[in-house]
Amino acid sequence: MENTVPEAELITTSAGLEQVVERLQHADAVAVDTEFFWERTFYPILGLVQLATADGACWLIDTVRIKDIRALGPVLASPEVTKVLHDAPQDLGILARATGALPQTVFDTRLACGFAGFNSTSSLQALLRQALGIELSKAETRSDWLRRPLSANQVRYAADDVLHLLPLREFLLARCASDAVRGWLSEDLARLDDPELYRDRDPRLMYLRVKGSSRLEARQLAILRELGAWREEEARQRDWPRSHVLPDDLLISLAGIAPTDQQALGAVPGMPRNMPGTVTAALLTAVTRGLAVSEGDCPQPSSDDSASRRTLKSQSDRLLAHISAACLSHSIDPALVASRADADSFVQRLAQGTAINHPLAHGWRRTFVTEFLK
Repeated sequence: MENTVPEAELITTSAGLEQVVERLQHADAVAVDTEFFWERTFYPILGLVQLATADGACWLIDTVRIKDIRALGPVLASPEVTKVLHDAPQDLGILARATGALPQTVFDTRLACGFAGFNSTSSLQALLRQALGIELSKAETRSDWLRRPLSANQVRYAADDVLHLLPLREFLLARCASDAVRGWLSEDLARLDDPELYRDRDPRLMYLRVKGSSRLEARQLAILRELGAWREEEARQRDWPRSHVLPDDLLISLAGIAPTDQQALGAVPGMPRNMPGTVTAALLTAVTRGLAVSEGDCPQPSSDDSASRRTLKSQSDRLLAHISAACLSHSIDPALVASRADADSFVQRLAQGTAINHPLAHGWRRTFVTEFLK
């Protein structure tokens, strides 16, 4: 079906934004999307916020011209106005940071499509094609959203991403196979109200995301944890990408070698020359903290036991097959219930006798694993 888009109104002043907010506060639901640039900073740079209502009105909030969009916060935080997005967490995280408001009452069409018989990882373009027969152009996917003026194609592309979200929401709700499935969807959507989703992650957990960490031993992981936390805090403060502070491979080398003085630090392969004294001191302090962690408090490396891995995979395969079969009767995507990682950790908890504390053993997902808990 050829897509016909109503004209979107570009909002470039704070007064204009306040007028839009006044109107949105009386809406039952608002479609929301963002466009941003994210290459050389820790946090994305917001370029545009797209908003639309059920009557076909559409606004593009120019966040290059309007530096302060905190006026939008009451709409984002209102429990009376449903915010409809596709793949909501990233956009909501950006908006929470820009407005200072924590989102409430969110409907995520990417999440919902998995409860309505579609693939739960569907792009908006694919979902609109399959669900409503609407074909979106993605010609501006890699567009520069910080450059002004915006082109006519950019305006059309940006408006496209919100104008069909509200009809899509109604379609997906109608496609849910039963009241039970709609209840499961509501339970998962309620998680998007959790403030923790929109706060920065704990710096001391960021070592888990360092490429190559799985090769390290417990003591080395303790050092990496300290180094990763320092890098995370430094990156946030400077608004730099993590790799611009220190790349992953250098963090791995530092954790493996564990230098305790300036000479040893300078000899680490890849260590930049003429590094500021404050940085080298911070790195040595982090290494020292890692070395001081007691053996019992060191992070434990993953097991390299091939036999254990094969047993784990076999049990996880059985669990995932059971879940897939059960999901067929409800016409939902099995990926909504559990990923491979979820299945692996659940099986491990079963072996330890602590599966009752696993997320799969709570809420609506417990329905799909009950027989494993007996």
